[in-house]
Amino acid sequence: MPSEKRLPPNLVRNMNLTEPILRYARLQPKQAAVIDGARTITYGELADLVRRTAAHLRALDVRPGQQVGICLRDNWYHIVAFLAVARLGAVAVQIDWRSRAEERLRVATAFALGLTIIERGEELGPRIRTVPVDEEWHLAVASAPHLAELPDDWSSPLAALASSGTTGMPKFTLATHLHLYLHCAAYLEVVPSTKQQRVLLTLPLYFSAGRMACLAHFLRGDTIILGPALFTAAEYVDVAARHQVTAGFIVPSLVRELLPIQQTGKPLFPDMQILISGGAPLFVEEKREALRKLTPRFHEMYGTAATGPVASLRPEDMVERPTSVGRPFSLLDIDVADDDGRPLVAGEAGRLRCRGPGLTSPIAGLEGSKQGFENGWHYPGEIAALDSRGYIHLQGRTSEVIFRGGAKIFPTEVEAVLLDHEAVADAAAIGRKTAANEEELVAFVIARRAITPGELIGHCRARLSPYKVPRNIYIVSELPRTSSGKINKRALTENLK
Repeated sequence: MPSEKRLPPNLVRNMNLTEPILRYARLQPKQAAVIDGARTITYGELADLVRRTAAHLRALDVRPGQQVGICLRDNWYHIVAFLAVARLGAVAVQIDWRSRAEERLRVATAFALGLTIIERGEELGPRIRTVPVDEEWHLAVASAPHLAELPDDWSSPLAALASSGTTGMPKFTLATHLHLYLHCAAYLEVVPSTKQQRVLLTLPLYFSAGRMACLAHFLRGDTIILGPALFTAAEYVDVAARHQVTAGFIVPSLVRELLPIQQTGKPLFPDMQILISGGAPLFVEEKREALRKLTPRFHEMYGTAATGPVASLRPEDMVERPTSVGRPFSLLDIDVADDDGRPLVAGEAGRLRCRGPGLTSPIAGLEGSKQGFENGWHYPGEIAALDSRGYIHLQGRTSEVIFRGGAKIFPTEVEAVLLDHEAVADAAAIGRKTAANEEELVAFVIARRAITPGELIGHCRARLSPYKVPRNIYIVSELPRTSSGKINKRALTENLK
């Protein structure tokens, strides 16, 4: 396993993260930085907008170190607002615009935000200071001078990163300029650097992986193409073709929707240099099918908000180690430990943990922020094993393990069996408390065609140990999801009550 490494000397110097991004205003001012529908913003225009927006925020009394809420849709001015906050030396606190009003207010109140940037017509509450991105905002930005000052301390806080969990209040950690740079650097280890990329970004900018991928490609001078707000697999294919997309970062649910579209025997995206799936693990056959049907340059990436990218499974790995999520990125130490923190040998399952210079910090005084941080390690909540080559094999979330008759059941194993049935488009397995306060296993399935729960239970009985067979299987038209695309199992559990 890799040990902790010293940072290269050129990373020790101070820098504001926007500096290496906005330098492309000098190097390639007319190159498209962002394409958002009919709006194209060049790198020259992006630098101008960011500097003027930072000056406008200063005029609104935002100071370096102050926490600024960003509750905006996934559009070009969301990107500009985030970079302007970074340019100013303030701290961006992302608030998911898709969440309910009380959840948005809970985040704004927990951080005691001095100002929150919101969409026109939205509000957070009578006591929360907000500024909408409306005509007045755009006019003020256009008339603002360029911000002269540039805080340039790598160790200064830049963003409060939210987990993609399913609770009302996400868990946040604090990232500095250097933390986010290292997260971007890890991601770029797998992105081809031989040509300028045209990247179709469909992950929410609120989601840490979406924001990180956006910043990483800006650091390379690439073009970000923002996908439609609510898109189908067919729309993704259309946008990718129209914009000659060469790189993409998508979630497993979209992978599953794309796979049936390919009918010609040729890859659906023959010109893509890289297509990454992240946010949740794919099953073995899905990975192999994606390599064959989508692109031979298909990758799977595993990461967390606190660490950034953790590991990547490259195309050649999917043949040799398809049950893995890949090997760790450099500058990241990965280990598996027992409940007492003792490291385990190869092949033994335990609690996955990570450490390294890109590891973010808990936020002092914020409820739940310290969860998962122990003795310099971050525990993302996964049960995993490392093989002799250091590949990570996830077995399930510690919070989702189901105890039935004294035995452990990992929902992913049951879900994989269900998804192996040709009539199943998607599946989720969860534990349900019985009247005797024990747990039993139930599953929810989206079907491609008419099928009965009894047929699916019979399918499971033929492939699973008796105690792993779901007690009930529910056929549903859709599964609730978080903004990052993960199945919201907490919502499924609530629906059973």
